[in-house]
Amino acid sequence: MSIHARVSGRVAVYTSNSSQLQHVRAILQNCCEDTILYESLSALEKLLNAPAPAVLVLVVSEESPAIANSEPTEPTFSAEPTLSAEPTGPARQAEFVGLVDFLRRFRQGYPDSRIVVATPEKLSLDNLCRIISVGIESVVNYQQSDFPEMLQEHVCRAWDNYVCKLKQEKSIRRYFDSDGMDGFVSASVVLQKVVNRAIRAARISDASVIVQGESGTGKQRIAELIHKQDPKRNKYNFVCVNCAAITGTLAESELFGHRKGAFTGATENRLGYFRSADKGTILMDEIGELPLSLQPKILRVLQEGLVMPVGSDKEYHVDTRIIVATNRDLEQMIKAGQFRLDLYQRLNVIQITVPPLRERTDDVPVLFEVFLRKYAHYYPEVIERVNPAVYEVLAGAIGQGNVRELENIVRRILTFKESGNTIDLVDLPDEIIAQTIPQGGIELDSQVSQNTINQLLNGSARLGQVVDGYERTILSLLLNSNRNQSALADRLGITRRTLYNKLQKYNLR
Repeated sequence: MSIHARVSGRVAVYTSNSSQLQHVRAILQNCCEDTILYESLSALEKLLNAPAPAVLVLVVSEESPAIANSEPTEPTFSAEPTLSAEPTGPARQAEFVGLVDFLRRFRQGYPDSRIVVATPEKLSLDNLCRIISVGIESVVNYQQSDFPEMLQEHVCRAWDNYVCKLKQEKSIRRYFDSDGMDGFVSASVVLQKVVNRAIRAARISDASVIVQGESGTGKQRIAELIHKQDPKRNKYNFVCVNCAAITGTLAESELFGHRKGAFTGATENRLGYFRSADKGTILMDEIGELPLSLQPKILRVLQEGLVMPVGSDKEYHVDTRIIVATNRDLEQMIKAGQFRLDLYQRLNVIQITVPPLRERTDDVPVLFEVFLRKYAHYYPEVIERVNPAVYEVLAGAIGQGNVRELENIVRRILTFKESGNTIDLVDLPDEIIAQTIPQGGIELDSQVSQNTINQLLNGSARLGQVVDGYERTILSLLLNSNRNQSALADRLGITRRTLYNKLQKYNLR
C-alpha cells in the first residue's frame, strides 16, 4: 500500500480491549508519529479537556468493561469473526450509547478533528447509523483480511483532510479579519502567485495594469487589491467604470466631465470619472467595449495626464493609476481593427491573468464557506457540515460564471433548503447535478448526510423516501449523459419499460 503522507499530528486511539489497542498501535506506528491510547470511557473523557487530536480512531470492540463478570475472549483482526460481532445485552448496548454520546460531545468541542471508526462486520444498521450521525470521516471493517492496510489508508486520508480544513479555516479567518467583505481569499497556490504579483506591482510600480480573465474570476478584486496595497494612492478614491455600460452619446461626459450648459440636460458641472479618481486609482472594466472614438482620448490621459471636460476650453491635470480589465483577447481585437495598438501598448506595462475557478479548485471549499457565512441570514438554521462530495461536484460543474456563479449557487441553496444543518448533494440545483456525470461512470459519496440519518432514526423520514431521492438523483445524472433510453436500460440491467416507469415516477421525462 502507498501511504499518502506520514501523519505528523496527534492521533488518539480508543478501544476497551487491550489486545486490540496494542494491535492498532502497531499498525499505526508505520504512518503516525504521535499516537496516544485510551482503554476506557473514563480515560477517554479526559480527551475533552486535552489539546485536540488531528484524528480520533475508535475501535468498536466486542468486549465491554461494563460487564465485570464476562469471560474475556482473545480478540483477533482476521477475516473470520471469532466473537459476537455486536455488543449484546443491556450493559453492552448502554456502553455503546455512552460512546456515541462522547463522540457527539467530542465533535462539538473539536469540529475540525477527523474521526475514523473500525467496526465488526455484522454491526447492526441501527448502531451503524448512530455512529455515522455523529459526523465521522470514514468506517472500516476490522474483520477483513486487509484491515491493517485499510486502517493506515483511512487515517492518512483523514490527516490530509484535517490539514486541508485548517488551511481553509485560516484563509476564511484572514478574509473576515480584513476590511469587511472587501478582503481577498484563496487557498490556491496558483491564485496566491497572482495575488503576490499584484501586490508587488502595487508597491513597486506606478504603471498601468491590464487584468485579464474570464467573467466572474475576480478581476475587480485584483484591481481593488492593487489600490489598497499602493501606499501612494490608497488614501484616495478607487473609481470603477464599466465601459460596456457607458452610452455612446454621454460616454465622454461620464469619463471626463462637463460644464453646466454644455448640452441639453447638463444642469450642473460634473467632474467625471478621471477627475474623481485624481491621486487614486481608476478601473476601466470591460475595456474591450470602449468605443474606438474615445480611445485616443484615453491615450492622451495616459501620455500627458490631461482631460478636458465637455463644453470647456480648459484642460485639467490628473494623476491616477489606470487599471483596465477584460475578458476579451485585445491582441485579436487589434488585428480586427477594434482596438488601437498604441493604446494597448501604453496600457500593457504590467499584465496580470486571473485563472478561472476550474483551474484552482482548491478555492471551491473556501469560497463556499465564505458565501455560506455571508448569506447565513437566508436560512433560519445553522449549517454545521457540508458533504465533501458537494465540493467535488461543484469543482467539476462551475463553468464560465466562475466565482460569481458559485456565489449564486450558495444563495440558491440557502433560499430553497427546507430543513437540516447539513448541505448534501440533494441540495444542489438540478442543473448542477445534471452536469456532474462523467463519461466513464459515476462515483457516489459513501456517506449519508447527518440530517438524513437523524430523520430516519426519529421517524420523520422513511427509508423508501430516502432511497427514492437517491434513485432520482442517479437517474437524472445518467439521463443527462445518455438520452438513449434503450441503451441506458441495458446498462442498468433493467427493462426499458421499468426505466420508463421510473422516469415517469420521478417526472424526469
